[in-house]
Amino acid sequence: MTSINVIKVPAFTPQPIEAEPVPQCPALAPNGRNNMHCDAYMSDTYTVSGPNGGALGLGFGRLPGLCATLVFDALGRIVTVCTAITPAGVHRMMMLLDQDTLAELARLDLPSGGGGSTGFGGGGYIYLNNLEQAVTPTANQQLWIVDIAHSPAGLKLAQIFDLAGVIGNPDASVQSAMPDWSGRIWWVTDTGLVGYTDPASGASWTHQLPAPQQIGNSFAVDEINGVYIASNYAMYRFEAPATGRVPEITWCYSYDRGYREKPGQKNFGTGTTPTLVGQRYCGITDNADPQMHVVVYRREKDYVGNRIVCEVPVFAPGFSDTENSLIGYTGNFFVENNYGYTGTFQAQTGPVAPGLARVRFDNHPCPGEIVWENNRVVIPSVVTKLSLANGLIYSYTLEIREGQHDWYISAIAAATGDVAYKVLAGSGRGYDNHYASLFIGPNGTVYVPVWSGIVSLRQA
Repeated sequence: MTSINVIKVPAFTPQPIEAEPVPQCPALAPNGRNNMHCDAYMSDTYTVSGPNGGALGLGFGRLPGLCATLVFDALGRIVTVCTAITPAGVHRMMMLLDQDTLAELARLDLPSGGGGSTGFGGGGYIYLNNLEQAVTPTANQQLWIVDIAHSPAGLKLAQIFDLAGVIGNPDASVQSAMPDWSGRIWWVTDTGLVGYTDPASGASWTHQLPAPQQIGNSFAVDEINGVYIASNYAMYRFEAPATGRVPEITWCYSYDRGYREKPGQKNFGTGTTPTLVGQRYCGITDNADPQMHVVVYRREKDYVGNRIVCEVPVFAPGFSDTENSLIGYTGNFFVENNYGYTGTFQAQTGPVAPGLARVRFDNHPCPGEIVWENNRVVIPSVVTKLSLANGLIYSYTLEIREGQHDWYISAIAAATGDVAYKVLAGSGRGYDNHYASLFIGPNGTVYVPVWSGIVSLRQA
């Protein structure tokens, strides 16, 4: 159970951002609480305000492992999958937590095993559906649908879709699953297999990307059933065809994947889940050297002409990569630099290149410019988030002094890139978030999962 320490920081005057609303996928719980990246567009934006500074309450709840994704049920309770590293191997469990105290309310053991080539498979990504059920891939190539009971609090396995037969490769790991607007459950494996399952019949259909392509992250879905997937070679738009069953590629563009897997990455290629903005755009980063680019595409199915809107280089030459999704809203993307992160289960991370940038892509007639680039903040591996309600970007930053690793929840003004305030979350390896995301709960609390539990920050 968490205890709260009250901390005083500079107050920030909210600067609300007007943005095109992200449409609500009917197969998902409400936006802002249904998956790691907030919604089907993977926007990484919230319409709820996070803490504005002044008097803040810092809390910590100890948990048995790292809980990369937090989703929030109708009562505001946290549903998550935690991964514990034990002498017997990797142990995964779904947990239901109180949003205020972080106390454990219920637990359900999941099939254990590795997370595939990236470590994200088997529960790194989960989502909450429109029936308030948690949906998670498992380490044994299944999709589990779990009921979340209100009173008494509980987690109960409701349905299993076994994908092993259609995957046909015992070494493949299901990385992520998401529904489209028609209710199909799409999923991808680290071996480059794209599939979807009809939840009514349980039947599945697949499309294998040509070797040696891999998929290391999640994917985005839009309201006309476009499914946007990035492999370590190319950006794809898929859909379920009107006739036939096999997932269909409607367009594909390769990107500059560079010549190496850079430190801070989990595979050799883009580190981003595609992010959709408005009705027309999709953004990822490439892996180019000497500089990574924010690459923006026109995403319409039948667009005629060059789909690439712009390719904007970011961060210092020779020191740029990211393993985290872009934040996207009308005309803008935010990108963080993870170059140099080498955190493992045994050792703390070494020096990480600084960087957080805002890129504008709607500045016609020559789209693509850096609005600001903060080259002081160091963000090793968190999924950074934006509150549209107050104009603050929330991230998890690192400062190393005389060998001591200090981890901060940092609030950064989206308009300028200046740090509005920061709060020391803790020091040492136990406070490394190791690719887990930051979240803003329905109650406005910021949560950061770390190896030893969850750090929370709220208005006091």
